[in-house]
Amino acid sequence: MNIKKAGVVLYTMLSTIKVNLIGQLWLNELLVLASAPFAFKPDDLKAYPYLKKILAALVVLLLFQVVTDLLIVHNSPQNYLRGWAGTIIAMLSFIVLFKMLNETQAILLFLFMTMIKNIIYTDDIVDSDMSFFKFKIVPIITMALYLVLYYLYKKGETKLMMMVLIGCSLLCFAFDSRSTGVIFFLGATIIHFMNNRVQISRQKIIVFAVLAAIIFQVGYMFYVKSVLNHEIGGEHSHTQISRLANPYNPLELLMTGRAETFAAGTAIMDQPLFGHGSWAQDKTLKYYMILLMYHDEDMNFQAAKETEHLVPSHSVLLGAWVNWGLGGFIAVLYLFLVLMKMGFYIIRNGQELALYPVLVLMTIGLIWIFLFSPFQQLRLYIPGISAILLNSYYGLVAETAEEEDEHYELQMQ
Repeated sequence: MNIKKAGVVLYTMLSTIKVNLIGQLWLNELLVLASAPFAFKPDDLKAYPYLKKILAALVVLLLFQVVTDLLIVHNSPQNYLRGWAGTIIAMLSFIVLFKMLNETQAILLFLFMTMIKNIIYTDDIVDSDMSFFKFKIVPIITMALYLVLYYLYKKGETKLMMMVLIGCSLLCFAFDSRSTGVIFFLGATIIHFMNNRVQISRQKIIVFAVLAAIIFQVGYMFYVKSVLNHEIGGEHSHTQISRLANPYNPLELLMTGRAETFAAGTAIMDQPLFGHGSWAQDKTLKYYMILLMYHDEDMNFQAAKETEHLVPSHSVLLGAWVNWGLGGFIAVLYLFLVLMKMGFYIIRNGQELALYPVLVLMTIGLIWIFLFSPFQQLRLYIPGISAILLNSYYGLVAETAEEEDEHYELQMQ
């Protein structure tokens, strides 16, 4: 086993152990701190402009964190050091993982070891039957699916690959992991269209959007009926859908399921320019009450006061705005747009890549994470997926340039 593969194994397996240092860090983040000086080369910023843009976005985010925490809200050292450490770790993780995951075999090993880690390690958030499937089984299924999709796509078994992908999507819907089910289904749709070289026009987009909306609404109605009849989904889904005024309105389900994201809107309006600061606490329980309103739950003031509540967001993009204002939001939005530019380029042009279906799902997954996942994912999850996209993008660009050079030489002969 070479040094790179050993690094992949250590990085994934050490992500199960926490250490108390400036809050809580994972042991693999200490590995990143130790590896970064050896991984970073200044020439990389010239050779890989998108890496430079990613790091620039995070530097700007850090600057706005410093301004908000020190000059605006006068945050406590415990809070602002935790906030700044997360961004610095994210920057270093981008650098180290970009160098570590620059070969297909290293990427496959990363996916495999992540699956093994998910099998061995169970997060504290897993505390019920619903959360067991969503937070324990789904991550295992996702990594296993990535490996299977790679193998089938490389072998040319596209139809079998699509069946596996759709099957996993339905499985996730049936067991109360709707977001993953949607990602798998959208991925299958995109892969099908792009592999069949469907010519896209404005008229086709409109027709497809209308048909997709109709099919989605019909499918959603059957899904709701099945959940209410206890035919699929868990007790969590049944309780969640039962409390909706109109359960057949998918927007109502989105609002109650991602109430933190909508509550973030109020927090942003209260402090739009500079935000509430790193690890800002909801001392008045104003935003906590908004969450309860979306969840249609009663307020227990005594129980609520006994627990510290952070200003909610549950969104990487909105979390940056909530905590560090408009400048923080613009920095993270720029990072998101850079990643999407690479991801969409791969979706349009990377059908010949053996990892193509995996990269499509990762791109869609990043969209969901930036919109609806906690801000901590910026340092925990996003760097690894982004490093894979970044290396795949530059590999595809280099391959395309080489083919164009060969074509030009043939024309000149």
